[in-house]
Amino acid sequence: MNRSIAWLCTAAVLFCASIFAATRAEAHAQSYGFLRVNVGDHQVSGQLELALRDLDLILDLDANGDGKLTWGEVRQREEEIGALAEENLSIGPIEAPCKLVPEPIKIDARGGENYAIIPFTGQCGELGDRITVAYDLMFEADAQHRGLVNVTKGEQGRSNVMTPDAMSAVFDFGSESSLVVFRAFVAHGMHHIWTGYDHMLFLITLLLSAVVIRSNKRWIPVKTLSSALWATVRIVTAFTVAHSITLTAAVFNIVELPSKLVECVIAASVAIAAFNNLFPVVSRRIWVAAFVFGLMHGFGFANALTDLGLPPGGKAVALLAFNVGVELGQLAVVAAVLPILFWMRRTVFYTRVALPVGSLIIAIIAILWLIQRATDTTIIFG
Repeated sequence: MNRSIAWLCTAAVLFCASIFAATRAEAHAQSYGFLRVNVGDHQVSGQLELALRDLDLILDLDANGDGKLTWGEVRQREEEIGALAEENLSIGPIEAPCKLVPEPIKIDARGGENYAIIPFTGQCGELGDRITVAYDLMFEADAQHRGLVNVTKGEQGRSNVMTPDAMSAVFDFGSESSLVVFRAFVAHGMHHIWTGYDHMLFLITLLLSAVVIRSNKRWIPVKTLSSALWATVRIVTAFTVAHSITLTAAVFNIVELPSKLVECVIAASVAIAAFNNLFPVVSRRIWVAAFVFGLMHGFGFANALTDLGLPPGGKAVALLAFNVGVELGQLAVVAAVLPILFWMRRTVFYTRVALPVGSLIIAIIAILWLIQRATDTTIIFG
């Protein structure tokens, strides 16, 4: 009786924690800034794009505190927004950067979220083949923020990812930069999977059932580590192949789906996978589910790359590197989680509490995400 009460209390605590976790995870969705720079001989031009929620975080744009940003509220702070970009961006030679002049801002939607677009021009001294760009935006307020930078000069393009540990980069148009791009986007792919809460929860949900098998309407532990590893290999491989297909198709504009639809289906996939642990429909071929839903997750991964405006060659390198980074990130998660699950699998606690309650928590989080994404219950522009 005492054990049942303890399990019930554990379930109740985890249930409450799931509500908190869902709201926290949604509130701290991945933050991106997009910087595009066109380089001439003595001038630069381009635009900076920042999410309104990010600008609101550091400038408190919501003047009346009603949780909605209006065009009037943004317009009133236009000079501050322009000054923010001017003060935290540097383009050109380190000893004599270009003098940037912000132009009137615009608003546009990107990935289902509203962004402020800040065009700029800049007069410079002689600009050679090596262009230095420094990007110091949002990092103090959000260490997970990433700046995706694309610099073009004539027909050539270079890209990089700015982080709190690497806020400047040299774009060399006098030599090939494939290795630089590859390293940057491998790191970006790893970061993206580790901070992509929905992708992570989907993977963990599938791993929960990789150390048990369904027999006589109950979960029983697999006998050997090799069995668990084989189940995991099939799951991860199926997910990898699927999202690689759609990620490639989306990045090269072969297939395009509405961002809102993609994000809703990804949330639904997490919920379905979790409910399948509670009420098994697919128990022998989990890898099939991983493949089917991995197709949609690939479109989600593509959202981080399709707006970079890379030239075809640069886009191919960035895509390959990003995919490698995602896989390395996944393998790190598997290496950390699978041994723990395998060690726990024989306990009554695992099959009666950890697996069902953990799956229930994940299902609740996913349903809340689905509602938020379908109804746009976060910051609203209008």
